Amino acid sequence: MRCIAILMLAVLTLSGCVAPELSSEGVDSSEEPLQRFSFESMTHQVSNNTSEVLDLRQVVNEEDALVLWVGASCRGCHDWTDMIYSGIENGTIEDISVVSIHRYAAFENEEEILSTYVGNGAEHPSSWPVMVPTEDVEILDLDSGLTSTQSIYEAFEQPSTPTLQIYRSDGSIESLEHSYWADWDELVDIVEILGSV
Repeated sequence: MRCIAILMLAVLTLSGCVAPELSSEGVDSSEEPLQRFSFESMTHQVSNNTSEVLDLRQVVNEEDALVLWVGASCRGCHDWTDMIYSGIENGTIEDISVVSIHRYAAFENEEEILSTYVGNGAEHPSSWPVMVPTEDVEILDLDSGLTSTQSIYEAFEQPSTPTLQIYRSDGSIESLEHSYWADWDELVDIVEILGSV
């Protein structure tokens, strides 16, 4: 009976969004926070139907971009993806670079992400690149040119899902305040922030 209770608790905990500390192994780096950084990972580009390892700076063409941290089971991520997708498709959002980054490599596999966000049959399709980094992906410190000891989650300030951030053309990030569920007014404000620099 005790094993069943523990199993049920684990299933309930893993459905939907997962707490960030669970996926980053709770290890804090003694290294100073990175100011400018990037990483390489498998990237699925919906626009040209390719999958290849790319650097984040390549993915966003060294421009300011909206980063959306997603999980396959995260309903808020689905909501934000759907709103951004609709805004781009109907032309109410223009000249915006977007990239989704998978947050929970330890709990969700790449196939789950692909079926949720990538391709014509996706449940919540994106028209922008979707990056699927591993938990131990190397982070490049753009100031020193060296590989950082920080995890991807430490570098990006422990994002949960959904988390929206701006990845600046210089490799820095800007955190954004936003609701769990997609909000059109918040998205318009984010687009204005992206266009203001």
